[in-house]
Amino acid sequence: MFNEALREAVGTLVQIITPVDILTGTLMSVGESVAVIRTSSNYSPYIPSEDVTVRLDVITYVRLFESQSEMA
Repeated sequence: MFNEALREAVGTLVQIITPVDILTGTLMSVGESVAVIRTSSNYSPYIPSEDVTVRLDVITYVRLFESQSEMA
């Protein structure tokens, strides 16, 4: 159920909160047990984007953003 709801947000800017980390980026894909988020550095445009895989069972909260301006 959770993964199906999360799949509807693929391609949007999200913030995924886990007990040990907060990830912000574009939700790239959602599988049966994992989600992939493409993160980018807020500090330097020279640091390349990175795809991070997060297990769905450790996600505490997901925040969906409608646009980049909501991040400011």
